[in-house]
Amino acid sequence: MKKLSVIIATVLFSFGVANAQTDSNEASHGVEITIPTVAIIDIEGPNGESPTINLTPSIDGLEAGAAVNFSSATNNDLWLNYTSIVKSNQKRNITASIDGNLPAGVSLKVKAGTDASLGNGAAGSPESEITLESTAKNVITGIGSAYTGEGYKNGHQLTYTLDMADESYAKLVAADYNVTVTYTITE
Repeated sequence: MKKLSVIIATVLFSFGVANAQTDSNEASHGVEITIPTVAIIDIEGPNGESPTINLTPSIDGLEAGAAVNFSSATNNDLWLNYTSIVKSNQKRNITASIDGNLPAGVSLKVKAGTDASLGNGAAGSPESEITLESTAKNVITGIGSAYTGEGYKNGHQLTYTLDMADESYAKLVAADYNVTVTYTITE
């Protein structure tokens, strides 16, 4: 039995020495790199914030008997910034919708300009001017992995205008109306 214990101890010692002998002047290990998917969006105004904008039709020079020109109510103070990292062969869109009540017969429109090219990557393409509704509509399409640059005058300039249906003029009521425009970057 003592002899068997010595043989087992010798064999175990030999395996330990054999394993120790596999070390050399070089060692290696694996590194796993994970690139996360990213979809971040922001709206920037002149002061670095997302302010409430005001659209009021101009009545300067309005003659008696003439209709108020609602298309004179325009604003292009806001810029849409985004950062996107997509999976292989994936593209994203940015949609816009409104919540709240517009004056009867009045519609709110938005047009995103082309990317200011102060970022990098596969920035999206702006769609034609859209009329905002409670149902989301595409504003920018085909976004790949890209960033637009951060802040005012980076990304896509947003131009808002009002439009008025002449046949609804009798329904107009002078008041302040508030709506919220929501932009969403799709996954």
